[in-house]
Amino acid sequence: MSAKAPVRNLASEMKSQHALTLRECRVSAPFDQPFGPPYRLVEWVLKNDPCIQRRVVPADCTTSQIADVLRSHVPGKRYGPADND
Repeated sequence: MSAKAPVRNLASEMKSQHALTLRECRVSAPFDQPFGPPYRLVEWVLKNDPCIQRRVVPADCTTSQIADVLRSHVPGKRYGPADND
C-alpha cells in the first residue's frame, strides 16, 4: 500500500478479526517530515472507554497492520482533564 492510498474502514476490520468494538476511529493523511519516514496519526475511541487513544504509525501501513496496532495498544497513565472537558 502506498503512502497516498486511502485506508479502509477500520471499525469493520477490528470487529470481524479482533473482536474489538470501536465507537470512532480516524486515520490522518500522511505527514511528510523533513527527517525520517512519513507517518499517520491514528485516533480511536472504544465503546467501553470514552477516552481518546492515539498512536503514530508509518504512512505505508496496511489496514490490517493498523488494526494490529490498535489491538496491541496498552494505554499509559492519563494526565490532565478528561477528554469530554
